[in-house]
Amino acid sequence: MPAAASPDLHGLRILVVEDTVLVADLVVEELQDQGCSVVGPAARVDQGLSLAATAGLDGALLDVNLAGEKCFPIADALTSRGVPFAFLTGYGDAVLPPCYRATPRLTKPFALEHMVELVGRCFRRAGDARLP
Repeated sequence: MPAAASPDLHGLRILVVEDTVLVADLVVEELQDQGCSVVGPAARVDQGLSLAATAGLDGALLDVNLAGEKCFPIADALTSRGVPFAFLTGYGDAVLPPCYRATPRLTKPFALEHMVELVGRCFRRAGDARLP
């Protein structure tokens, strides 16, 4: 069976919020290799909040646990701006507030090609028509 074609991610501005340096580096490098412009990475809630509130974004990838703090204030800020996001986490539904349990997520550890597919499926450049 032939491999699925990678989605076109060129020009997407993606916020990365991840406190594990190795994971952040891998995520950033893969997104850049796919043509994305990466905002961050932010390793702490306050850094992520600042970027979520001010940066032009097409989407965000959020680690749930940031040095012992949960990323949900960042998710709230993105939601208020209408910016789509997904969680990168090892946590299950029990840790997520009910309002975020349907949010797309990748369970750690994840394959980078699954992250690329998720970004292609969930995020669109501002002004692009949203796919159903």
